[in-house]
Amino acid sequence: MADLLDIAPSTAVAVVTIGDLRIKVRGVSVDVIASIVARFPAIKSLAGNSGGDMVPRLIAGCGAAVGPIIAAGCGHPAEEAYEQHAATLLPEQQIKLLRAIFSLTFPNGIGSFVEEMTALIGGAGEGAKPVKVRLKKSPSASQPSSPEAYRPTMQ
Repeated sequence: MADLLDIAPSTAVAVVTIGDLRIKVRGVSVDVIASIVARFPAIKSLAGNSGGDMVPRLIAGCGAAVGPIIAAGCGHPAEEAYEQHAATLLPEQQIKLLRAIFSLTFPNGIGSFVEEMTALIGGAGEGAKPVKVRLKKSPSASQPSSPEAYRPTMQ
């Protein structure tokens, strides 16, 4: 049986050519995704609709997150200088970088990731059984005491 340490971390890299430059990009980890989503909550609504290409929807719906995503994919998460520089790139350059970052981060597509997260959060998954809960008012364990049973005390 395999152990957790037998699983190799993702070392996949893509090289994006912009002009005469070759830029290495990597996928981003869950903690980086979480920090970006915390900063740009509008991204959550984009991920919920997993149909189609995520990159154009990201640019249209949450353009401010593009710089931080590109910076993170280039190995500089939460580094303001890189985020600001990435935000000023030409749209074509941003799209090239974003496509590579997304394909490395979500190799099975964003839809697969959303399904897994939904199953995790919702508790669904293999072998999950629906649980029925009946709400019924339970009788009181004891009758309320009369006011005489509780005499005020002075301290």
